[in-house]
Amino acid sequence: MPWNENMVITAYLCLWLAVLGAVLGSFLDCAVSRRAAGEPWHRGRSRCISCGHPLGARDLVPVASYLLRRGRCRFCGRKIPAECLLAELAGAGMFLCLGLRFGPRPALGQWLVWAGLLLALSLTDAAERIIPDSLLLALAANRLLWLALLRERPAEAALEILMACTVPAVLLALVLAAEKLLGREVMGGGDLKLLFSLALYMSWAELLLGLLLSCLLGLLWVALAGRRREAAVPFGPFLAAGAVSVVCFGGPVIRWYLGLF
Repeated sequence: MPWNENMVITAYLCLWLAVLGAVLGSFLDCAVSRRAAGEPWHRGRSRCISCGHPLGARDLVPVASYLLRRGRCRFCGRKIPAECLLAELAGAGMFLCLGLRFGPRPALGQWLVWAGLLLALSLTDAAERIIPDSLLLALAANRLLWLALLRERPAEAALEILMACTVPAVLLALVLAAEKLLGREVMGGGDLKLLFSLALYMSWAELLLGLLLSCLLGLLWVALAGRRREAAVPFGPFLAAGAVSVVCFGGPVIRWYLGLF
């Protein structure tokens, strides 16, 4: 199929979105690492976590620097944590997929901010086993802002949000019952609050499919990583991955399933 002008514009947009996402992933990984170490996240030059040597511009090119150096610091030769590369690839992949899904439309701005916040809270949850309320509030504020900017109908948007909130509400009831029965925590409060935040953006069907996909991704990661059953696993990154995947690619699956009835 020959390319038209819209396809060329979308391809060019997605290229730069992937670059922007990789840069954002690199920045957020650095900021979260500093926060976890108790350091100011917004001050000081980037440096090797092993030898402490300040890094130059050629050491900080997202993805490329890691691959060209084969994952090692050029000053001390020690391994750079693979999480750095994963954060950059995650940012690039999320922005690329959202660009393909929404194209050069105003609504894309809402979803890019959404993805950036999800990446930030995923990295924080992975590093500190916590989902900050500040990021959840930022997710809610972003949705409210874009409701006004995109001039969505308030009544219809409110109804969709209420319907979507039934998914985390039912899950909350099940979790509370399970915790009372088992006498231990079954699911973190931050994960449940994240689901309610996602309900501001996704339909009930999207949220349900995203939750299912998140569970499957979490189980797959536990199996591949060889984690013990009792070991705590941060669920935020998997919820974020499931949400982004469903928003970008879940439409045909949902329409196929609902068409069965």
